[in-house]
Amino acid sequence: MHFCTKSILQQLSKIKIGIAGSPKAMETYLPYFQKNPSYELVGSFDSTEDNNFEQFYGISPLTDFIQRADAILFCGLNHLHLFDTIIECIRQSKHILFEKFPELNCTEISVLQKLRNEADTTFYISNVYGNGCVYTTARQSVQKPTFIQHEINVQFNIQFTDHNSKEILYETIDMVLRCVSSNVNKVKINKQYIFNQKPDEVKIHITYDNSASSEIILNTISKSHKNVLTLYQKGKIITADIQDFKVEETRLDLDLEHKLPFESVTSNTSLAQKMNHFEKKILYFDVIQKDLLNFVDCITNHISPLVSLEEAYNVVNVMQNFAYSQHESIV
Repeated sequence: MHFCTKSILQQLSKIKIGIAGSPKAMETYLPYFQKNPSYELVGSFDSTEDNNFEQFYGISPLTDFIQRADAILFCGLNHLHLFDTIIECIRQSKHILFEKFPELNCTEISVLQKLRNEADTTFYISNVYGNGCVYTTARQSVQKPTFIQHEINVQFNIQFTDHNSKEILYETIDMVLRCVSSNVNKVKINKQYIFNQKPDEVKIHITYDNSASSEIILNTISKSHKNVLTLYQKGKIITADIQDFKVEETRLDLDLEHKLPFESVTSNTSLAQKMNHFEKKILYFDVIQKDLLNFVDCITNHISPLVSLEEAYNVVNVMQNFAYSQHESIV
């Protein structure tokens, strides 16, 4: 193929993408698009500024921004008019890459699912913070976990808000739900109320219809960071340290398994020493770049994203059992 012809075909095959979010959040992605040959950056839109949604001389900046792109990346937090903006994107048959779980309710997500199916577009929710490689490796090591525990500690001197806690819980709930093959509509979740904007500790207990259960612990006042996902299955325990990018697998002697204390995996007892314990190495990669490549793959090859609106609906279905309020009197 002639060089000029090849260059033209590469240009035609590029995905024209626009970035929506705060200026600071958008700056993070600019270097990635500059060196990624699969994308052509065609514009940006500050979705955190209300004035940008108003029409100027009969022209809507948002509509103009959407029309110039094949796909829209929503990055950062605090998007204004988010539901209406996503609907406008889907109605114009634009693919969507969302950096974090969108803060939408079940009804809104159901509407988006219907519109997305009709438009036959991709809605991709990225694995933020690099959790994806560790979590996926751990999940592939188990088939039917009987108990899943995810414990997160946030250092007390780190700026932490109620918005942060919701963001962490969205991602964590998604992890534990996809570890167990169970219909989310048939789970039992403890009803819990959080009375201040910065809860000290949040505990979520989920019981599935296949007798498995999950426990999520979010402790916002700790001396050090911790983010550990533990999967218990007959004959093995998988521990994924998401903070340090490490997965460990402990194979249990079935004759000794019934004698195993709940938290004895790290103990120095003779029982623990009899276990076959080994560590799985994790290949670290640039998470943002990998998500951008996966997004291209989903669009060009019609592959379903690992996390999409279907998973977002399941997560919100669990999250709606929690009421964040400053007033205890609502109970």
